[in-house]
Amino acid sequence: MPAPPPTNAAGGSRTHAGASSQAGASRQDAVRAFKRELIRDAAKEAFSVQGIESATVRQIAEMAGYTTGAIYNYFPGGKAELYAEVLRDSLVKLRTHVGETVAAARDRNEGLAAAALTGLWEFYDTHPSDFALGFYLYGAGPRRVGLTHDLDNQLNTMLNVVIDEIADCLVVDGRVARADAHHVAVIHSTWVFGLLLMKTTGRVKSLHEVAESMLVDYLRLVASG
Repeated sequence: MPAPPPTNAAGGSRTHAGASSQAGASRQDAVRAFKRELIRDAAKEAFSVQGIESATVRQIAEMAGYTTGAIYNYFPGGKAELYAEVLRDSLVKLRTHVGETVAAARDRNEGLAAAALTGLWEFYDTHPSDFALGFYLYGAGPRRVGLTHDLDNQLNTMLNVVIDEIADCLVVDGRVARADAHHVAVIHSTWVFGLLLMKTTGRVKSLHEVAESMLVDYLRLVASG
């Protein structure tokens, strides 16, 4: 009777160990991502309540339920890196919302540029803290906050992706030539940002106007070219 073929016990053990190691690493990554999200959300709340300049890493740590040292383990750059992370998350959500608004307009065979600008307005109008943080309105006033050059470039690139989508919509709608699209998209976006600021500060209401009605009128001009 022939002997059974030898089993590769060592190989099987190595395979099992490798799979266990990968699973462990995945769990660690998930836990780390979860903790970073908790800290980021605490930072966003701290910036909103205390102001960007007044909020401290210690306060953020207390709100997140961690020690100050633990915050630096996840965000070595401290408050500046946390602020950039808050803005990065906001810009990702902005891009998603604008994209969804454009996709819905495409399905309805409606103007894409007006839809993209509507998405821009809707996101910041329904997320006022994101607008205020994005434009440094909490405590620091409408000016630049101390980000590193690399972080500032990363955030500008992410915002530019949204501007590029608006530019693409203008071209598809036949409103502008490709060479002029980005410039015109910045003009339209700046108008929307300005209206948001006027609404946020109550200036539109004090002038006896309604921001939403002004937006509708402006988008009508965009759609008509």
